[in-house]
Amino acid sequence: MKEYLRRFTKLNWKIIALFAIAIFYAGLFVISIRDSESPIHYGGDYLAFWSAGKIADEQGFSEIYDLETLRKVQSLELKLKGFISESDTSSFITLPAPYLSFFILPFGLLSRVELTQSYWLWFILNLFVLVGYLSFFLWKIRLVTNALVSRSALYLLALALVSFPLFDNLINGQLNVFLMVCTGEFVRNALRKKPVLSGVWLGGLLLKPQLLILIIPILLIRRQWKAFFGFAISSGLITLSSIALSGIEGTLALIRLWTGWGEGNAITAPTAMINWRMIGTLINDLTNSSVGWIFAGLGIAVTLILVYFIEKNTNQDNPRWVLGILGIFAATLVITWHSHHHMALVLIPLLLYVTVNNLFPENILFLWVVLPPLAWVIALITGQAGFAVDQMVVVAITGFFACHFVIVSVFKYLKNTDSGDNRGT
Repeated sequence: MKEYLRRFTKLNWKIIALFAIAIFYAGLFVISIRDSESPIHYGGDYLAFWSAGKIADEQGFSEIYDLETLRKVQSLELKLKGFISESDTSSFITLPAPYLSFFILPFGLLSRVELTQSYWLWFILNLFVLVGYLSFFLWKIRLVTNALVSRSALYLLALALVSFPLFDNLINGQLNVFLMVCTGEFVRNALRKKPVLSGVWLGGLLLKPQLLILIIPILLIRRQWKAFFGFAISSGLITLSSIALSGIEGTLALIRLWTGWGEGNAITAPTAMINWRMIGTLINDLTNSSVGWIFAGLGIAVTLILVYFIEKNTNQDNPRWVLGILGIFAATLVITWHSHHHMALVLIPLLLYVTVNNLFPENILFLWVVLPPLAWVIALITGQAGFAVDQMVVVAITGFFACHFVIVSVFKYLKNTDSGDNRGT
């Protein structure tokens, strides 16, 4: 009986914590839905995708990067819903959709449905894909690696489903579920010794190409030509089809949008990111100077040094290769210029894999899930106590440290095990 109670207590307090997190997120969601004054408390990012799809459907893909055209569609929709008045239209901040037109294709159809209904349709579709794919991924990696799961697959799935990146994706109507699937299939097919197909899936990250800044150079350095060939195929097809859809002028407009991204555009919300840019911006704001960029630059350098040692001790012929990929993508999130918390959804398949295969203690995944909502609750309590606390900044800083927690943990576990031959095939 004592042994049973010990095991029950050891696991079930974590299950209770997961239920508490789920209820907390559900409460935040309900509050956001009931807020009649803000149009972007939920579905804010989806407004950009929906309006881009509407423009593509009615005016052509060449117009989806025109901020004035987007502003007219978005402000009209928000006026019809009573979120803004006619006098507010001129000061309305446009939400851009800075993605290759290939990725806007589904929203041409979704925009034919009224905005609110379209958002909920997108929400349900994303939730279905999340649960379905993560269940599929857990099942497949157990078969491929013959892994013995230290916790039930249902418990690991529950951990993933109450993570903050997942909540952030759903509430904002973001696109990162597709990135999560691409990352999972990139790793899964690499483990199945199908490098070309693995690289093809990696091409899907062109949706947010800032996620490729480390993994592509690493493929080239390690001479993984087959994987790079697969990436070249899919990324080439995506790029060419996008140029065909948007035309030369539309493509140039997208490039102008990319190169001007973050300059005077409050939508990027740098203080709500999980990268070194966020740290630099906060220091600049606190010191009323540009000294923050020095700290950010030094921080990026330290992160890259960790990446170097992670890569040096990674061998693709060893299951620990996924551990290295996890460290590389976590590092990407903290050094790339534009990185919000919802983009960390790409880490979930990798965290599940290393946990299933006992490459990481399950507590690391648990802490990664628990820390952001815990920080949010502390920020709420502190705010109620009369202290000026920006809750989103607190959560962003927590996400930043959670990514570094993963990077350092990867470095530690790779360093403490035999590295073997560090060259890939």
